[in-house]
Amino acid sequence: MINMKINDLLTLELDTALELCRSTGWRVEVEFTSPPRGEMTGRYRVLRGRELPGSIVMLTVAKDVPGKEV
Repeated sequence: MINMKINDLLTLELDTALELCRSTGWRVEVEFTSPPRGEMTGRYRVLRGRELPGSIVMLTVAKDVPGKEV
């Protein structure tokens, strides 16, 4: 994915997103948030990606909530 865009990372599992970012040379920072009502189960998924100065990508992630697929 040489021409990958930040939006390509949305809904990916965190480990996969990190691997893709690093393969394109992007440095990554991760911020964690909670889903509504604080349900914390499953794996982390990317909810938002923002480009920061210096080729840094900030990924906002939260754990999956079973039964709340997009």
